[in-house]
Amino acid sequence: MRQWDGQRVTTLQLLLSLAQHPTLCVWCHSAPSLTHVHVHVSTDDWQRLLKNIRTRAEMWGCIIVTSVLLLSGVGASKWVVYFSRTDICAWAGTTVTLLCRYDYPSPFSSTRVTWFHISAEGRREIAYHTDGNLLSPSYRDRIKYMGGLKRCSLQITNMKLSDAGTYHFRFETDNQQGRWTSPDAITLSVTELQVHIHPPRIGNMFAAGETVFLSCVARGCAAPGRNFALYRNGINLGQSNKLSAIYNFDSQHAGTYTCRPIPPQNVQSPGVTLALGYAPRYTTVQITPREAVREGDSVTLTCSSDGAPPAESFAWFKEGESGSVPDSFRPELRLWSLDYRDHGEYFCVARNPLGTDRSRPILLNVTYSPKNTRILISPKGDIMEGFAVNLTCRSNANPPIEKYAWYKVNGGQPWTNGNAQNLTFSSVRSHHAGQYYCTAWNGFSMGTSPTISLSVLYAPKNTSVLARPSTVIEAGSSLTLTCISQANPAVENYTWHRINAADAWETRSGPSYTIAEISPGASGQYYCEARNRIGAHSSPVLTVKVRGRLKVIALASAVGVSVGLISLTVVVMISKNMHRVDTENLEEEKQCSPIVDLPVDNTLFRESTSETFLLKGTKMSDIPEEPEEIYESSHPSIVPLKEAAQRAEEQGKINYITLGKGEGHKNTSRWREEAQRWS
Repeated sequence: MRQWDGQRVTTLQLLLSLAQHPTLCVWCHSAPSLTHVHVHVSTDDWQRLLKNIRTRAEMWGCIIVTSVLLLSGVGASKWVVYFSRTDICAWAGTTVTLLCRYDYPSPFSSTRVTWFHISAEGRREIAYHTDGNLLSPSYRDRIKYMGGLKRCSLQITNMKLSDAGTYHFRFETDNQQGRWTSPDAITLSVTELQVHIHPPRIGNMFAAGETVFLSCVARGCAAPGRNFALYRNGINLGQSNKLSAIYNFDSQHAGTYTCRPIPPQNVQSPGVTLALGYAPRYTTVQITPREAVREGDSVTLTCSSDGAPPAESFAWFKEGESGSVPDSFRPELRLWSLDYRDHGEYFCVARNPLGTDRSRPILLNVTYSPKNTRILISPKGDIMEGFAVNLTCRSNANPPIEKYAWYKVNGGQPWTNGNAQNLTFSSVRSHHAGQYYCTAWNGFSMGTSPTISLSVLYAPKNTSVLARPSTVIEAGSSLTLTCISQANPAVENYTWHRINAADAWETRSGPSYTIAEISPGASGQYYCEARNRIGAHSSPVLTVKVRGRLKVIALASAVGVSVGLISLTVVVMISKNMHRVDTENLEEEKQCSPIVDLPVDNTLFRESTSETFLLKGTKMSDIPEEPEEIYESSHPSIVPLKEAAQRAEEQGKINYITLGKGEGHKNTSRWREEAQRWS
């Protein structure tokens, strides 16, 4: 597209006037320097005329957008639209008239007219149409077409900001080719005058004592350089180009505020009504249904409040719980399929821009069977024997629990009679330890608690020593001593003691002490000590006797020697009666004569020491004797005499005489012969 005088040409209007000298008039819209161009063409050939028109239009850079009316053999006239003003500035809310006239050749007549509006964003709307059904909704009931006598004015009431833009007029005649759109357009600008309120509030309601700011604000073509006055209920409050403040808002400040230009015009902003409001009050909760409800039922809680403006949001809460009830920001709270956890007191909070108000709590009484039955032990932590201990049975139920019962595992029967909630041990003992549970009854059903363990700590007691296989045992055998004790916590270590022994030994690996091959020296009295972190306890003394070969031989030898001495005494006395013996000579011979050597197989000489038994510091007399069987033996028997160890230390040695089995009579004869010889 060509440029004309530096301006873009967008619209071409053609008018052909057939007079004596045919002339083609061309208007190029948007090209002010090209208002109209007269082109002289020949009418001999209309086809050639149209071609020339098109060629000239392209040369001028115009685009043909309207129909060209060729009148052949008809009188000359004009196709034209006149606007008295093409640029209008209007106040929002006022009424504006777009003055318009149009003309067309006779004998045609106008059949249809259209006003269309193009907004600044390019949106096209039909502001008026002969067919009212084609009218855009935003213009209905706000326009009036003032036609007749080729007038085409349009009146628009209650102007809006959205009415701003360009307006074009178009008419059609009863000839198919007789249509015309105005080459010019009316540009309409709208200035909006408003009362601004700060802070903004729903319903423009303010609490007593608040500070409110008002101002007159105008935006648009009529705003620059304008002054405005603020009115309340039609009373001028003075010029208000800046903020006007209302301090301590109260009922006298309530009313409708408007702004008007200065100097006064028939222009006024939309009214803004300020009202005295208040925060919600008299907030209450109601429950439906009102009667008592049970598990599984459903209820509705309704929050009511008086506020100005009315409460716009609600929140529900349950006493004893943090945070609001989930999904409860409505005036009604619906609880479906109630359970015991829904029982409790509820309240609501109503809110509007001026504040909040909380209702009194209301009890939602849900009846249910005992739940969460459990036992609490006091005191907590370690419980020592002798402490005062209290077991409490707890259960959630509505109505409340009427009766309790206590049981001890493996007992089968109630621990106590009655319905006490607490089971108390004023001085707990080890036999009180065990597993307990309780039951709770509320008239509807029963709840049973899980079992709990009552552990009583005490020092070892009932300590004893067990000997295996026996406390009397043969030398060389294996002996196991086991320390048995009751304790809680369990015994941590055992200490073994032996009476009259300086040493004691300790074992931490277990309660048993084993002697693999016991010797006679291990005879004695034993006891053990059991210890845990609470204390210690010792067992009674256990006497262990070891029977060995040495003791049997000694016992047999003692008997043999006793018999021999008795026999010898008898023989000597008989010999003295039969023979007179010179006692003095006999004593001299005895002192000078050596000890007669008896046969080796019949006599045993042995030195005895105190180390016969390995038990340190223990004498034979210290070992309690028990009746024992004495077995005959073909071997010589060694019989240690009482306190033999002490005399051995004094004399250096002890001589023993043993008699062989079955040789008593023979030996007696020999002793008689020897006695006679000595005498």
